[in-house]
This record gives sequence, structure tokens and C-alpha cells, in this order.
Amino acid sequence: MVGGDLAERDPESLEKYRVNRSISHYLKRLLPSISEKEGSHSQDTMEPDSPRIDAHPMGYPRLASLMNSDENFLITRRYGWLHNRVMLYRQDELRMLENQLMKLDQEDEESDPRALKSRKRDDQREGGLRRALIKDIDDKLKEYDDIVLRNSKMSSLQAASPRNHQSVENWIFHNAPLCATEAEFIRNRQDFVALVDAKEGSWFDGVVEDTLSQIPCTLTRLLFIDPEKRTSTEDELVRLYSKARIDTFARLVITILAVALLMVPVVVLFSTTETGGLKIAIILLFTLFFSISLSLFTKAKRHEVFAATAAYCAVLVVFLGDFLY
Repeated sequence: MVGGDLAERDPESLEKYRVNRSISHYLKRLLPSISEKEGSHSQDTMEPDSPRIDAHPMGYPRLASLMNSDENFLITRRYGWLHNRVMLYRQDELRMLENQLMKLDQEDEESDPRALKSRKRDDQREGGLRRALIKDIDDKLKEYDDIVLRNSKMSSLQAASPRNHQSVENWIFHNAPLCATEAEFIRNRQDFVALVDAKEGSWFDGVVEDTLSQIPCTLTRLLFIDPEKRTSTEDELVRLYSKARIDTFARLVITILAVALLMVPVVVLFSTTETGGLKIAIILLFTLFFSISLSLFTKAKRHEVFAATAAYCAVLVVFLGDFLY
């Protein structure tokens, strides 16, 4: 369900309506004729791969353009229930054919055992029951293998994050590009998968985008949104942040955090006059924080997290030992 508050109904993040103070806004006011000419050109010219969302008519064309504007919006239903139904149906068809083949083998074992030892002799028999049955089994196996492989491939796709699904659902709810019946597909959140794998630390990028959206400052738009995307839509509720710029900012924050995790405990251990239990507690606290940060901000495997945490703790313990000595 979509929330009722307007501040929650936006693809990348929604913000309250504010007056656009960008340079392009003042240029349009100073040069209205040029602005109108450019506007009419953008309305009359529409290309399939146009970066402008608003260049496409409202409906499926604009929804497709929105999904194409940001990789986070590339989500679709997996139709897992339907895949499993078809797979189970094909499976039971093969079960029946398997039973028929086993029954035929048992009958031949009693009446004509030599037919089971020679494929050529069996094919020459009147009726050719086994040959026809094998052909039917082969055809059904192809259908069964196809649905199994397709189901496996779809199941291996990452589930769409709640945030990305909510973004698309919010846009559909706010703009109503589809009729009510055909828009129902977006409701089944658990069945959606992402066509692009989430990159390392993508959740943190989402936190950064949400935080920036709450800052009513033109500077955030200039720093974190490409000029092309700033003009891609006139919808004031849509923010299409530059993935490269968000990633650079996130890397900067993580770098500062990494340095802090190395230096802060050293400074604290060096500054405190307490000995024994307090220093050990400080080491345990920072080691725990390091392990949590490593798990959240990277895709490190469990053994890698364990090894890195052990090395970090060892460095602090060695420093503490040298300091006490």
C-alpha cells in the first residue's frame, strides 16, 4: 500500500514543493521566447531512448522511460507461483509417461525379454509402442527442462529492495500512468526481482539519497544530480541522483570511517589513565564496531569478516601491550 503523506510518494525520494532557483529558471524568465521554443521542440521530438522522461506520453511509454532512467527502477515480477505451477504440471506429465514406460518394460520382461536387449528388435515390432512412448517422453523432457531452467534463472535474480519497489509504486500511484486494473501488478511486492544486482553498499547509497532529499538546498541538486537528469522531468517530486556522484560521496564517508576506526581507539587508549578492564572494554567495543561496519559496507564473506576482525583486534592488542610495556 502507498502511504498517504505526499512526502513519501516519490521515486528516489520525495520532497516538499519548493521554488526552483536554478540558473536555468532565471534564464527562462529572461529569455521566454527561447525557452518556449526549446519547450515546444522537446514536446514535438520524441525518441525511444530519449533521456527525458517527460518526452514520452503518459502511460506505458512514460513508465518505461522512468524505469530506463535509473537502474534502481529496473524491477519486474518473477511470477514464481506461475513458474512453479507449470513446472509441477510438466513434472506430473512425465510421471505418467514414466509409469507407462515401466509398465511396458515389465510386460516385455514376461512376454518377450529379448525386446529389452535390442533396440532394433523392439523398433521392428508391430505398433512400435516403446519408440512412440520414448518420443513423447523426450518431447515432455524438453518442455520440463525448459521450465526448470527458466525457473532456476528467475529464482537466482535478487529480490527487489523494498525501497526501489516503493519508489516505482509511489510514482505509479502519484502519476496514474496505467488504468487501475493493469496497475495492480505493482502490488505484489514479494514477487518482484531486480534486473541489476545491487552493488556493494547500495543500502548506504539509499540512505545518502534519502538524507539529501530532506535537505532543502539547491546545492544538493547541483552537486548530486547530473544536469541532464535535472531537466528529464518537470515532476518536482522526482529526484534522479547521479550514481557516480553518490558513490564517490559514499566512498569518502567510508574512507573517513575507516581512518576513524584505526585512529580513534589508539587515541583513546593513549589518553586514558585507566588500566586493565577499561582498556580491554575499549578494544572490544571498537572491534565489535569494526566487524559490524565491515559486514554492512562490504560484501565480505563470513570467513573474511572473521579474519579481518581478528587482524584488527590483534593490532589494538599489540598497541596496548607496547603502550603498557
